[in-house]
Amino acid sequence: MADEAGRERTFKTQEGWQEPYEKTGYLTEPFKLFHIKDCCDREFPFHYHDFYKIIYFVSGRVSYKIEGKTYRLKPHDFVLVNYNAIHKPEIEDAVPYERYIIYLSGAFMRLENRLGQRLDHCFAMAGENNNHVVHFVPGSYERLLDCLLRMERAAGQEQEFLNDRMMEASFLEFMVLFNRMCIAQPQSFITTAVYNEKIVDIISYIQEHLTEPISIDFLSGHFYISRYHLMRQFKEATGCSIHQYINEKRILDAKRRILSGVPASKACYDCGFADYSTFARRFKDIVGVAPSGVR
Repeated sequence: MADEAGRERTFKTQEGWQEPYEKTGYLTEPFKLFHIKDCCDREFPFHYHDFYKIIYFVSGRVSYKIEGKTYRLKPHDFVLVNYNAIHKPEIEDAVPYERYIIYLSGAFMRLENRLGQRLDHCFAMAGENNNHVVHFVPGSYERLLDCLLRMERAAGQEQEFLNDRMMEASFLEFMVLFNRMCIAQPQSFITTAVYNEKIVDIISYIQEHLTEPISIDFLSGHFYISRYHLMRQFKEATGCSIHQYINEKRILDAKRRILSGVPASKACYDCGFADYSTFARRFKDIVGVAPSGVR
C-alpha cells in the first residue's frame, strides 16, 4: 500500500493562501498508481493538483466535491479530476475507504498521435459535460480493472526484466480502453450530482471569462443573486472566496501559458492582471516561484 504522492495546493480557511503543501515527492513520471485502503481520520481541505487524476472507487462511504458539485460515490465509479480542478473528498472514517488512484502527467496526456488523438480526451468530455464521475454498464469495466491489477503487480516486481515497459503497456491499455468506453457510453457520465445550479453557472462563467474584468457586484447582478448570498454560497461550494478563486485560476492559466512558451509579461496581461508587479507577487505566493522560474 502506498501513500499518495505529488504536489498539491490547499486553501486557507481565512483570506490568503497557505504555502504549497508537499507530500512525499513530485509526479516526475508520466503516471503513478496507488492502491489504498484505510480508515481516514482527517478531513481533507479543498485543493488541486498540477496533474490529472483518475480514481477507481472500490468501497467505502465517500462523497466527492469537484468544482461546486458533490457526487455520492458507488462501487465501480471512476472519478476524473482535471488538471487544476478544485476538489476534496468527504469520507466517513468509520468505514474503510478503498480506491485505486492514478496520477497522470499533463504533458504526457496531451501528446497527440498522428491522427491528433490524445489520452486526455476523457477529461475533455468531463469538462464539456461538467460531470466528473463515470459509471460504465456492468460487464464493461472488468477489462479496466484487469489493467489496474496488472499495473499493481508490475509495480511490485521492479527487478523483473523490462518491468517498467510492462507497466507502461498496461497503463496505455487502460487509458485507451477508458477513452473508448467514454466515447461509446457517453450516458455513463453521472448527472445526479448535488449542487447549487447558480453557483456552478457562476464557476463556469468565471472559467470562461478569466481574461475579462470580473467583480462580485457584476456577478451578483448578472446572475440575479444578492451579494451576501453569492459570497456565502460560493465559499460553501469551493472552500474559498470569489476573489481567491479568480486569482488562483488566473495564475494557473498564466503558468500554463508560460510553460507553453508565452513570455511572462504577456501572460500577465493576457490573464487579466493590470500590472506586472501585482501579478509577479501573487504568482510567487500561489505557485511558489517567480514567473521567471517556471521554465
